[in-house]
Amino acid sequence: MIYKDSISKKIDIDQIRFLRKSIGWQPRSEKKWKEILSKSSFVYSVWDGKKLIGMGRLVEDGVMCMLYDVVVHKNYQGKGIGKLIINKLVDQTKGKKYCLIALFTNKDKVKFYKKLGFEVATVAMELNKYI
Repeated sequence: MIYKDSISKKIDIDQIRFLRKSIGWQPRSEKKWKEILSKSSFVYSVWDGKKLIGMGRLVEDGVMCMLYDVVVHKNYQGKGIGKLIINKLVDQTKGKKYCLIALFTNKDKVKFYKKLGFEVATVAMELNKYI
């Protein structure tokens, strides 16, 4: 199957919500998504026709880089789309000499990211009381 891809930050918010809902991720408001996309350094998305089936984004500050919202629709997982997304995001970091390129993930996805060269870090924490 051949899919289309895009680096546009202008993605229909309902498409993002549908994609995230397919794997049980929590929704975000349209206002928050517009802010998130506009402040992202790079956004990469994969489409099956007009249906958003995968995406990921980078946030960079010139010293460190984080990969966020890497998601593939549940019906399209296992087809190499996640690997494509990660590779496209990582390609954007090459030559920038960051001291850190990182992401957060669930324990069930660790094996996937290890195959792509990521290593498990020892500690990650969240401060949710201000969110």
